[in-house]
Amino acid sequence: MSVVALWHCDEYSSAALDPIVREALGLLTFSQGDRVLVKANMLAARSPDACVTTHPALVESVCRALLDLGCSVTIGDSPGIEPFALVARVSGIAAVGEKLGVPVKELSRSTLCPANERRVNRRLELSADVLEADAVVSLPKLKTHCQMQLTMAVKNLFGTVVGTRKAQWHYAVGLDRSRFADVLLDILVSLPPVLSVMDGVRGMEGHGPSNGTPRQFGLIGASADAVALDAALCPMMGLPAEQYAILKAARARGIGDVDLDRFEWRGDFDPRTRFANVDIPALDALSLMPRFMDRLGRALLASRPEQDLSRCVQCGRCASICPAGALVLDGKKLRFDYSKCIRCYCCHEMCPRDAIVFREGALMRLFKRIGMART
Repeated sequence: MSVVALWHCDEYSSAALDPIVREALGLLTFSQGDRVLVKANMLAARSPDACVTTHPALVESVCRALLDLGCSVTIGDSPGIEPFALVARVSGIAAVGEKLGVPVKELSRSTLCPANERRVNRRLELSADVLEADAVVSLPKLKTHCQMQLTMAVKNLFGTVVGTRKAQWHYAVGLDRSRFADVLLDILVSLPPVLSVMDGVRGMEGHGPSNGTPRQFGLIGASADAVALDAALCPMMGLPAEQYAILKAARARGIGDVDLDRFEWRGDFDPRTRFANVDIPALDALSLMPRFMDRLGRALLASRPEQDLSRCVQCGRCASICPAGALVLDGKKLRFDYSKCIRCYCCHEMCPRDAIVFREGALMRLFKRIGMART
């Protein structure tokens, strides 16, 4: 039986956070001298108000409580493309480290994980700093995601993959979200014990994980079962669990608990709550075609990224992050090679100006027109 705790929390004050955090840490056993990696979401150099990264107040509350327990604490993540020092400074997390005397460290040492029969992908490299820790406290941000629809507890662990190896995984799995879900679950089962503490005080809807709209959810969630926490939050966000690729893969592989009737619930937030009209990105119907027809699926079903010239500042981050090498900045114009594009939407994820927009595939547009004609 998995324990999932949900608390009301409407602000980032220490008075509101500290009692919740101390109760949340009780869901995993910490001992004097434990090396704990606090894995914040440090996706990009955005201010806390943008709701792209874990709020520094929650990072501070968690680190302070761990220090009080006698743990040796390090804050870490591996951002997508921007310099780690810049991300740490702009997100406010560097200041937390300076205040508490806690190292804020880029996860840059990649090492091969020991063999694990629970993994689908036998070869997996993760940050040595994470694998050498006694425990991980993961601090995901409650957000929508243009590729996976939602990014929550399990998805936050992708940051333990070092640097450009993230792009390699995106390229390897292509259009297949179920394969990407398997990669995320492989990471989960390869790590030391993980306690997830969800920053849902203010999250994001719409074009997440970096260009959506901040939204007040007023929630902190926690569990030592990352899959269970995702299973609890998914319906609250308005997405049925059976439609979420990570939970489907977890159920099929027997990883974590997805049955809400079996959970032991704690906290003061009703798990039956449904946030009204959360703007969740729609998925292309890629499952209509088998994997060997990926190329046709990209051309006819998958939405393709395009440039919005009115917003683009020609920073080149999209071209730098593209795992397929399908994107070139030519003067002011972005030139997409759609025969190479794997529709991972990393270009959109890393764009600081929301200048990457999506155009639906031809078949999807046709299906919608047919559907409209019938109504």
